[in-house]
Amino acid sequence: MAIISIQNAHKSFGSEVVFDELNLQFRAKEKIGMVGANGSGKTTILKLILGLTKPDMGDVVIEKGLRIAHLPQEPSYDQNKTLMEEMHAGVEHIRILQERLQEVSHELERLTGGKLQAKMKQYDRLTHEFELEGGYAYEARIRMTLKGLGFDDTSYDAKIPSLSGGQLSRLGLAKVLMLETDLLLLDEPTNHLDLQATEWLEAFLNSYEGAVVIISHDRYLLDRIATKIVDVENHGATVWKGNYSNFVKSKEVTRLQRAREHEARVEMVERTRDFIARNKDQEGMRGTARGRKTRLEKMLKENPDFLAGPDNSKTIRFQFPRSERKSDLVLRCERLSKSFDTLTLFEELTFDILTGERLGITGPNGTGKSTLLRILLGQMTPTSGTLRVGDNLRIGYLDQHGDVLNSEHTVLDAAREANPRLTPEEVRAQLGAFLFSGDDVFKKVEGLSGGQRNRLMLCRLVLTKPDILILDEPTNHLDIASREMLEQALTRYNGALVVVSHDRYFLDQMVDRLLVLGTDPLGQLCYGRTEFVHGRPTYSHYVSLLQKRREKQAQPQAKRKTPAKKVRRAGGDRSAATPPEFKRFNKYTVAQIEERIMTLEETIAALKERFGAQEVYRNPDLLRELQHEFSGQSAELEDLYRAYERRA
Repeated sequence: MAIISIQNAHKSFGSEVVFDELNLQFRAKEKIGMVGANGSGKTTILKLILGLTKPDMGDVVIEKGLRIAHLPQEPSYDQNKTLMEEMHAGVEHIRILQERLQEVSHELERLTGGKLQAKMKQYDRLTHEFELEGGYAYEARIRMTLKGLGFDDTSYDAKIPSLSGGQLSRLGLAKVLMLETDLLLLDEPTNHLDLQATEWLEAFLNSYEGAVVIISHDRYLLDRIATKIVDVENHGATVWKGNYSNFVKSKEVTRLQRAREHEARVEMVERTRDFIARNKDQEGMRGTARGRKTRLEKMLKENPDFLAGPDNSKTIRFQFPRSERKSDLVLRCERLSKSFDTLTLFEELTFDILTGERLGITGPNGTGKSTLLRILLGQMTPTSGTLRVGDNLRIGYLDQHGDVLNSEHTVLDAAREANPRLTPEEVRAQLGAFLFSGDDVFKKVEGLSGGQRNRLMLCRLVLTKPDILILDEPTNHLDIASREMLEQALTRYNGALVVVSHDRYFLDQMVDRLLVLGTDPLGQLCYGRTEFVHGRPTYSHYVSLLQKRREKQAQPQAKRKTPAKKVRRAGGDRSAATPPEFKRFNKYTVAQIEERIMTLEETIAALKERFGAQEVYRNPDLLRELQHEFSGQSAELEDLYRAYERRA
């Protein structure tokens, strides 16, 4: 049974039709990926579900009591709160329930007889509600959610105005994931997430028991999460079973079938018209020709779209000019190191970039990816080491923030800067391939959206005619169709490529080598460490390596092949780096901590059951003893969660 049903919905904004006869159903526990070009109406569908906008015609039917949480693209916050206060504000209803439970618990100690029975019923109701809302573990869940999304303990007391745009986006996601819900509506949740946080979100969504509708351009995520794809286009939406890769294959088969059907229709009409033209004046055939003409005109009038071809949505279409560089060596980095005060981002980093090679760079936020690019571009000096750049090298650089653009310039002026030798007409022709046409070329840069700025930067790259492309998050703000066109253009490009990206699908498709900055062998944050990964598809190969290492790490100590002394050298002295409150867990392996967590969760579940037993709530001493035991076990479970976070 559907939990949400959109029936024959029509929605317009002024003269612009967004949807016409839109029909969609969302069922419990489904994981739905929603795709489509920017501006096609994906966010409008979420607003229809939330009641933030109403259909002009049609209905939106929502199951009674359905608990919905929504992550908008730009969440809002109380500027006077800290990060942790904002997290607590998101679960204020749980805190109020907890305080009320404590009040009722104290009242139970003073009551007897009928009043005790009545108060106990209230206590049972509040306990059940508190449990349904996840109240017994909400503090631990807050910390685990923040940790998974890349926040550490030092950021908990940071005021909201001091947080970066990326941190604010991750905070909004953390608040949504904390809620006990039946349906999650997520609008581009992986924006501003690094790979580690994206993988954590992926694991969360896979284990989430409710339904999810996720608008995303992250094709790798949609492959791993989605069981159904909703493709929003042409004022409607088409539902495809399976993940993103299945959707692409199925849609291509359908497109080819429709193209063949269109060709057959056109051929039939042309044959009929040819027959009419040849026989309209022939003795004995005039009547037949007139009859066919009448039937053809009637059919075309009743079916005005009979000759319409398959829709070809507008998207960017371009290719990079061929590099004419003769020398093989493009860049050589020898023993590069970069530090800021006591923070070392990388050290002793050595590698070559040859003509035609493709290097991907990835790692957690803040580990030096963009810094390395700036060193390669000559915009920053390394702390030590040398950089050799090929003679007369033409470099094409894409900055993820578009900082090289002058906000006061028009689109046309900004594009001409890349190659002043070209005429305005030549530049406008190239801009058209990036969907800037007509008066669009006279818009100011400051008024462009994120996607438009990125398309303008890509146009400038093409006009530069580069020997090497250095790209910083090139797929940010591009819809899926535009990402695929970029990938096609890069596949045909014969020059060298260095790209920083968190787009796992893009990395799999585009790069031959992967440089991972700032993680240990298990993929956890470790400033200063670097690793090169070879093998295609590159990112998926890296994930496979991590999985094998984690499985080996999880094996009992006696079964590991690595000598104990080597393990200690690789991991350092654990007890020396462990806070005092967690040293008691040093004697346990990660697997043993996991076992203790599961055992304790079962114990706490059993304790919660005892709260409803008559022999407990009728005996204040037993009730007080049970509450004391429950509080102690809950605190121990929270410590175990935090110890696990540090060790795993």
